Amino acid sequence: MTRSASLPKVRLSAGLEFAPALMLAPMEGVTDRSFRRLIVAENPAAVGAACTEFLRVSQTPLSAEQIVREWGQDEALAVPVGVQLMGNDADLIAESALRAAHLGAPFIDLNFGCPAPKVFQHGAGSALLCDRPLLEKIVAATVRASPVPVTAKIRSGIEADDEVEEIARCIEAAGAQLLTVHARLRQDSYRTAPDWSRIRRAVEAVEIPVIGNGSADSPAAIDAMLRTTGCAGVMVGRAAISDPWLFSRWRNQRLGIPAAVTPPSRVHTWLHAYANAMAAGGATERQVLGRLKQSWKALSAGGLLPAASDRTPLTSQSLDCFHQRLGEHLELDAPQIRSD
Repeated sequence: MTRSASLPKVRLSAGLEFAPALMLAPMEGVTDRSFRRLIVAENPAAVGAACTEFLRVSQTPLSAEQIVREWGQDEALAVPVGVQLMGNDADLIAESALRAAHLGAPFIDLNFGCPAPKVFQHGAGSALLCDRPLLEKIVAATVRASPVPVTAKIRSGIEADDEVEEIARCIEAAGAQLLTVHARLRQDSYRTAPDWSRIRRAVEAVEIPVIGNGSADSPAAIDAMLRTTGCAGVMVGRAAISDPWLFSRWRNQRLGIPAAVTPPSRVHTWLHAYANAMAAGGATERQVLGRLKQSWKALSAGGLLPAASDRTPLTSQSLDCFHQRLGEHLELDAPQIRSD
């Protein structure tokens, strides 16, 4: 990549722009407000957009309280954070989208990709990939109701990818302004290598911007996805857990800025900031500890923390114990944790 390389951008209606077109993926149990805000804060000018974890719409439209609880006050962030909706009732989803837009959500994302068995069995998420008439009805109803842009996220198929072009065209015809394609099938585990050619096929099938998703886990991989698929941008998922600074590392490399090493002390500070943010948002100590252990495992797998041989933080039963053991493991003094 040359020093003169530019950063890709995506422009939608209503003046909405993802700049750069590098997005934080919505991930259930991960990308709550605390995580989103920290990722944006740690990567200035490198994250172009984000979404909430999916909000399930089932018996009734979402209330303002439900939307605010997940989306919060993300309008204060420097990047647009959309509200992702999932369900199979077009009218309920459309009304929920309208309410989210009135609360200030800059865009609505529709989830047609969740592979979870409970979701699939109830005919939502990726199950809608095999019911294109209903999928199109949901997108069209949401587009009619929403005063802000509507986007959609899909897996490349359920057991096969032979209909990825038709699904993409269906979503485009219904009025969505952007499509994110996860390059795995619904039946694939995350250990299964994604097939990026599925992203390229969607790109070639539609005129709207297509965002690629699936193992874009390094600056080189992000650029490779852009180059080989022709996608307009990239969505980063699990790699943001194992490397919270991936967005900035990609931006810096793209612009020819020398790479900086992330010392363990910065990772340690990140985990403390994450703990503080979750606690401030109302998470219990047990919930905070669970997320920190999840993050510790990912950061270790990503090489940002050394592997532990004994007294691992994963065996900690309290936050104080976790931070103490982590500090000992890294031979660092633990920052203080706010109790308010």
